[in-house]
Amino acid sequence: MTIGERIKAKREALEMSQEELAHKIGYKSKTSINKIELGIQELRQSKIKQIADALQTTPAYIMGWKETEEDQQLKKCRELFKKCHGSDAYDVVSLYLTLDESDKNVVKTMIESLLSAEKYSVKKESLNA
Repeated sequence: MTIGERIKAKREALEMSQEELAHKIGYKSKTSINKIELGIQELRQSKIKQIADALQTTPAYIMGWKETEEDQQLKKCRELFKKCHGSDAYDVVSLYLTLDESDKNVVKTMIESLLSAEKYSVKKESLNA
């Protein structure tokens, strides 16, 4: 399968028109998408990630590179985590995971200390309301 054929297949699987895809990635009309899908126009490197994101896939898929099932699952997990908790929470967890066990314990202790502050405790009046 060519790059254009993969783009067309993903676009059609998502029931997306060439016009919609063009709009999502900043092209003024569907002409460029049509030419890319037909192999008439080369895909600019700057558009690969945009097209992959718009088609809910990876640049590796668009380019025809091998991507493991594990890579795809990790990407889905990252996106789901970001959707549920936000990018800041994802960044914090990513940084935390780079720490060694000793420093992870320090971070855990610091968070527990912060959470013991009065502003994070549930007031008895609000429980009785």
